[in-house]
Amino acid sequence: MDPPDNSRNVNQDSTHSERETRDLEAGEEEASTSGDVLGSSQGAQRASFPSTAGVPSVEASGSQIEFYPDILRQQILNSKTIDLILFLILKYRRKQQTCKAEILYMVIRGYEDHFPAIFTKASECLRLTFGLEIIERNPRVHSYSLVNALGLTYDGMLHGFRGVPKIGLLIIVLCIIFIQDNCASEQELWRILNNMGLYAGRDHFIYGDPGVLITEHFVQEGYLECRQVPGSDPPTREYLWGPRAHAETTKMKVLKHFASIVKQDPRSYPTRYADALKDEIDRT
Repeated sequence: MDPPDNSRNVNQDSTHSERETRDLEAGEEEASTSGDVLGSSQGAQRASFPSTAGVPSVEASGSQIEFYPDILRQQILNSKTIDLILFLILKYRRKQQTCKAEILYMVIRGYEDHFPAIFTKASECLRLTFGLEIIERNPRVHSYSLVNALGLTYDGMLHGFRGVPKIGLLIIVLCIIFIQDNCASEQELWRILNNMGLYAGRDHFIYGDPGVLITEHFVQEGYLECRQVPGSDPPTREYLWGPRAHAETTKMKVLKHFASIVKQDPRSYPTRYADALKDEIDRT
């Protein structure tokens, strides 16, 4: 009896992984676009001074905005989005809740009609860039608080640029490892991160030096395991999820997060979905 031909399965797995990698890069390009709102010279400057959140930076009123050209209108809305992001991060750092009324008064007064668009854009940027989710605590008064995404307890605010959450980068790395069949070579990890504009040894305006965060802090905190590839010459390393990542989150949560970034159904990645589903069953 002829041995089973595993080459087709291997090729299919490789094709799935390549597609997932391309999707992740495309999705994180969108996340980078959200980050670009903060990465503007104006946003980056204000990001260094969270206490300025809530101070009007554009003199036009919400009613006047309708009469501005589209480009200036977008600049005004981006400015208010930055204000809201910094205001919410300040609340997160102080472990405080906020509410719609406070946001309207403190942050986007005069722009009440644009609250849904500003709030949605800020929520997306916080989730994709900072790894934070806005939770509505009381629908009656529309009170909100920020929580770490995917159940992770590490915020990274003492590492890199202090006071800025680094959960977003950690989630990106966990996603890369997962779509790389639960083990990503150092070369492939940095190839993907470089395509996202993240480089070891080069400060990112939110994360600081991603290389230090990944190779030192994420490993020391137990979220990543770094090991040398046996028999590699020259020596190369690879990354896996660490015990703390397995304890605090699940493959299914990471897959759903990944799918939300690329705007796909998790089931459209059958290999990863089967892996995540098996992980869910093993945990019960």
